[in-house]
Amino acid sequence: MSTINRDFGGSASHPLANPPAGSKSGAIPHAGRARAIAQALGRGLPAVAVIAILAGLAMWGYRTDWTLPKFSALVGREEAEPEDWCSEHSVPESLCIECNASLGSPIKDYGWCAEHGIAQCPLHHPEVAQLKVTPKITPADMQRAQRALVLAPRVENNSRCGLHQRRIQFASLEALDKAGVDIAVVHERPVVEAVVANGEILYDQTRMAHLSSRAPGTIWQVDRQVGERVTAGEILLLVDAAEVGRAKSEFQQALAQVRLKQTNVERMAPLAENGSIPDRQVREASAALQDARIKLLGAQQALVNLGLPVKAQDFADLDAQEIALRMQFLGLPEKIAAQLDAESTTSNLLPLKSPLDGIVVERNVVPGEVVDTATKLFTVADVSRMWLTLDVRQDDAKYLSLGQPVLFRPSDSKSEPEIKGTLAWISTEADDQTRTVKVRVNLPNADGRLRANTFGTGRIVLREEAKAIVVPSEAIHWDGACHVVFVRDKNFLQPDAPKIFHVRAVRPGVKENDTTEIIAGLLPGEVIASKNSVVLEAQLLKTNLGAGCGCCEPIKK
Repeated sequence: MSTINRDFGGSASHPLANPPAGSKSGAIPHAGRARAIAQALGRGLPAVAVIAILAGLAMWGYRTDWTLPKFSALVGREEAEPEDWCSEHSVPESLCIECNASLGSPIKDYGWCAEHGIAQCPLHHPEVAQLKVTPKITPADMQRAQRALVLAPRVENNSRCGLHQRRIQFASLEALDKAGVDIAVVHERPVVEAVVANGEILYDQTRMAHLSSRAPGTIWQVDRQVGERVTAGEILLLVDAAEVGRAKSEFQQALAQVRLKQTNVERMAPLAENGSIPDRQVREASAALQDARIKLLGAQQALVNLGLPVKAQDFADLDAQEIALRMQFLGLPEKIAAQLDAESTTSNLLPLKSPLDGIVVERNVVPGEVVDTATKLFTVADVSRMWLTLDVRQDDAKYLSLGQPVLFRPSDSKSEPEIKGTLAWISTEADDQTRTVKVRVNLPNADGRLRANTFGTGRIVLREEAKAIVVPSEAIHWDGACHVVFVRDKNFLQPDAPKIFHVRAVRPGVKENDTTEIIAGLLPGEVIASKNSVVLEAQLLKTNLGAGCGCCEPIKK
């Protein structure tokens, strides 16, 4: 009884410690004793179970050297499926070409191509291409790569990169599909390499006129509205200018004096010959005629300066009344002059004419308004050609030259084709604040699609390739030393052929949206891993773990 007391804390209230009254000394009924034993076992059983489990786990660990079983062993298929798996390359070991050199031809190393900056250069060694027929490299292919490399610095690969000696193998086509890897065919398409800059459309300042009156006065009549198309020489408005009336009057007076002086000289010449008058009078008359002619030229020039061209010889055969009538509406077209009443219309009218064909883009005047020569009345612009000013980064300005083509798309016309122009001016200074260089582009606008003071994006074309080699951008991977693409083996689809992808070093060029130009490293027609090609990249990096700088050292077979 002492042992039980220790196990249960020696409690005086326990039924085994305090037998019921009336029983024999220390005697316990049979049913009560059984119930007490069951309660004691129930309380001690969890501790016993835990001790038993830990003992079993220790014995299992000792026997298995603490190694977890394979999945096949867990499901009871260890004996049915023998161990045949290359964990390093994730394919059955019996099919692994990296572990069994006899299963595939070794990779022939052509070395580093200094010209194109890659290993295994297909441009110099087309047999590297994974194509059924070895392609022929043309001079145009070499020139295309040369143009791209000469134009601007390109991202470079490490000459010690040895990833081109790697191959990524799949166990089967089903394994490739299960990994979600998609393929793409290397193809050719046009590529444009350009300097991209934001810009603003402006009116061509060489085809834009801000018009003012040549003499102060009052607006007598306005004939054109904003938005109307006008031709060169067309009258926009008429100004009632007193200076015009004075200039016309001075011209008529000078013309009359010339006629009078001319008559005097002609009359005195015979008289001087027969001695009726002294020669001095003839000389004085000739001098007076010359002075009158000078004043006539001055009056004529004053009218020309007002925009009223006139020639004195045109009035030689007209009498004074006809001269006055013609001078009253000088500068006005006959169609307009015929509509005016000569008796009630002032002779001070000065027409304001458009100097070019274009559209009225601004009007700042109404009839009856008093204006001077500084008041801007009309603005006429020829919108058939516009200016585009671009803000080019200072680092990109060194690639620019006059005459380069420019492609421009307004911000509000992203779905429409780009407009092609020509680079016409490059600023000789950089902006003090933005450190950008302004350039100007002449853009054709025959259809009036472009509007001044709107924004857009311009591409100054540095290089155009009609047949550039392009691939999806997601197919290109950078491991820190070189850019690589995974090229499907040319025998990949044959039933018994290993399902391998070759690691090919490439030299990227221009990136446009989701595609990237390949300057060197791939040839048209080759099949590459594109979507989810990161699966292959992960496997490539996995094989490099623990091998030091595996990307820059060849694999030892």
